[in-house]
Amino acid sequence: MKKKYVIPGYIPPEEDEILSSWIFRLARSHKMKPFTFAKYGLEVPDLWNRDFDKFYNQKLIDVLTTLTPLSHCKITSLHLISYQDIIFNSKINSAFTEGILNVGVEHRMRNNKGLLACPLCLSKKQYYKKSWRLLSSIVCTDCRCNLIDECPDCKMPIVFQRLDIGKKDLYLEKPMYLCWNCNNDLRKDYTVIDKNSNSFKYQKYINNTIQDGFNKHTQYSFEYFNVLFSILRKSRSGSTKFFRLREAFSKEFGIKSEMFTAHKFELSLNLRRELLPLIYELLLDLNNNFVPFCKNHFIRFSDIRSDGVNLPFWIYDKFR
Repeated sequence: MKKKYVIPGYIPPEEDEILSSWIFRLARSHKMKPFTFAKYGLEVPDLWNRDFDKFYNQKLIDVLTTLTPLSHCKITSLHLISYQDIIFNSKINSAFTEGILNVGVEHRMRNNKGLLACPLCLSKKQYYKKSWRLLSSIVCTDCRCNLIDECPDCKMPIVFQRLDIGKKDLYLEKPMYLCWNCNNDLRKDYTVIDKNSNSFKYQKYINNTIQDGFNKHTQYSFEYFNVLFSILRKSRSGSTKFFRLREAFSKEFGIKSEMFTAHKFELSLNLRRELLPLIYELLLDLNNNFVPFCKNHFIRFSDIRSDGVNLPFWIYDKFR
């Protein structure tokens, strides 16, 4: 067993904190910029050039295990790989993993809106949560607040590690709730939702499914997420062959969003807010909600199954 040399500025991770947020705060506790800390403190100079919350870096985990009181298991729990066999059942892929939002790494920049935030949570404590990288996350159930994925002012993605980029000889600690691009306070614009709303009920169900690892449909939570995400993707497919589901959602729920027909791979947060609670309602009562919906709009099993995705028997059975 390797001897531990606990760094002097050690601070423990917060509840549900994501790995990059914790390392960023560790750097600040040592009065170092995150890029300097990664190079000289962790000896991983190219750390911030990759999405290391999703790309599993064994060397990084080993170094952090040596430099902090935390176990290998605890540090790994900060990584998105901890959702394996809960949200996804495949090997985590640094390019694309269903259920995990893609931040679009380009050197030290993040081009996609793949990191979410709750403005009210940032008012309580300055750190970013692991659940804010999930495709299924749209609401903070603690604050009853809609999550955001961009600065309300300049519309740029949330990239907290760029807050400390500047003159090399100048050390600043801008609050983590500021926009890196325009210094706007991300806490000031927020939307509180009713706890009886479909969005809130959906998010509570999702959170409980992740926590328990199962739900009323299946003993394996990743099976439910396979169905949820497959319907989400196919509901806005641009295919001329598999268009029934998209038309069904438009007719049944009156979805008129321009994003619904904009065939981009990444689904906007606004569109996910609209679609995910609807899919949740359909799946909540398969016999009374999902089956009539499919029959009314002539939906086939192939219309809800994404390429390469094996959907469970409990959903296939409704089409027999």
